[in-house]
Amino acid sequence: MYDTLAKLLAEEFGIEKDRITPRSTSRELELDSLSMAELAVIVTDLTGVRLEDVDLSLDLTLGEIADRFEAALRAPDGLQVAGSAAPTW
Repeated sequence: MYDTLAKLLAEEFGIEKDRITPRSTSRELELDSLSMAELAVIVTDLTGVRLEDVDLSLDLTLGEIADRFEAALRAPDGLQVAGSAAPTW
């Protein structure tokens, strides 16, 4: 999941790849809460799992955010979005 997030941050948000590390925080990458909500929507579109309830504090590292997304994807009560595919990473 971290690799997917890193790719999205570079391609969709224009963040330089050398700034993106598992230890980088959202705040350090100059992402705000709206950007994090947008990232959650993109991940939802990719995975088919709704991630609205994942805590995306700006002080979390990308590694921690990836772990939270992975946990939400594995959760038995994860809500599948109708017509979406299962995760492929």
